[in-house]
Amino acid sequence: MNLLPRPQYLQELAAITGNDLVRLITGVRRAGKSSLLHLYREHLVEQGVDPRAILTINFEDVTFDALREPQVFHEYVLDRVKHGVTHLHVDEVQELRDWARMINSLRTAQNIEICATGSNASMFSGEGLTYLAGRYVSLEVFPLSLAEFRQFTGVSDSESVEESYRRWMTTGGFARSVLESSPEIARQLNRDLFDSIFTRDIALRGQVRDTATFIKVAAFVLDNAGSPLSANKIANTLKSEGVKVSTDTVDRYLQLMADAHLIYPCHRYDTRGRGWLKTTPKYYWVDAGLRDALTGHKNTNTGHDVENQVYLELLRQRFEVHTGVGPGGEIDFLAQRGDETLFIQVALTALDEQVLQRELSSFEGLPPGSRCLLLTGDRLPLSTGYVQHLNVFDVLARKVSLS
Repeated sequence: MNLLPRPQYLQELAAITGNDLVRLITGVRRAGKSSLLHLYREHLVEQGVDPRAILTINFEDVTFDALREPQVFHEYVLDRVKHGVTHLHVDEVQELRDWARMINSLRTAQNIEICATGSNASMFSGEGLTYLAGRYVSLEVFPLSLAEFRQFTGVSDSESVEESYRRWMTTGGFARSVLESSPEIARQLNRDLFDSIFTRDIALRGQVRDTATFIKVAAFVLDNAGSPLSANKIANTLKSEGVKVSTDTVDRYLQLMADAHLIYPCHRYDTRGRGWLKTTPKYYWVDAGLRDALTGHKNTNTGHDVENQVYLELLRQRFEVHTGVGPGGEIDFLAQRGDETLFIQVALTALDEQVLQRELSSFEGLPPGSRCLLLTGDRLPLSTGYVQHLNVFDVLARKVSLS
């Protein structure tokens, strides 16, 4: 099996030590969770683990349908442990009823290392997860970054990061679509993936009956990424277009999309010490190809597209990300990782002096020594004073570091 190396995720997974913590790998469908488990198994074997000691149960394989019953699953694993199994890998664990209690029982009673994948964030909320509270580590996997896309497609030395970015925005970051040479087939693959996410992670779990209205809500949110959106605003906009939908229904749809890792809410934080602001969040999509599968490919929102990709890159680099509000106004991103804090403005270009001054004014009034970054697509140097200017495409391709 020829797999794309994903060293960041593999290193993060391998760094978790001890059998007292369950490793839970999350992310949107087809982001590479199963492939990461396969890479981890190869790593374990390289470290001396007997392949026969690794039990893999994939609930997308009908072979394991009988194990969806909790007690059947539990007894099956216990029997395999008696015969030397020391590692348990479960794909799409949410398909197992009462999964958290079963996994925790195995974790408590048996000296085995447990890894599981899941495609729906709702599996990590609610009463069921109390069995694993404080006893698991969650690792989120994303579609291919621009750096991974360039590695995966084997770009020539002559291809600029800007050209790679354009191709990446067209196909998206799901490996199967990236490998497809036909743009139309790649788009169809992304459309099929959206249908799978909707059917398996949204419609069934959320009991969505009005499919047409849900699709209109989803298309509106994905088409307005990077803009503050409230359920009330979305409902009123759709009503003006003749679509009757309540605010509560829109709010439920937003949560279902977030649970399926289709969108991410980015909340506002006041940098002046006032904490969280009770205002409407911005929403960002998880993948450009998946977005285009629903809304169609457009070139009218390129600035917000770049901002969206910066947001995802910050998440990939394990920053906690908010929209900042400071004395100078709104800051695109307040990114925190450990003791590191970055204030980031993103613009497609800031060659126009008025645009440059508008972007820089957002940093005014921040505490002395604050790390401020202006990310643009410009190759010409900009006069930014204490604010560091970086090329946004180089950042996305990880040719330059944010730290």
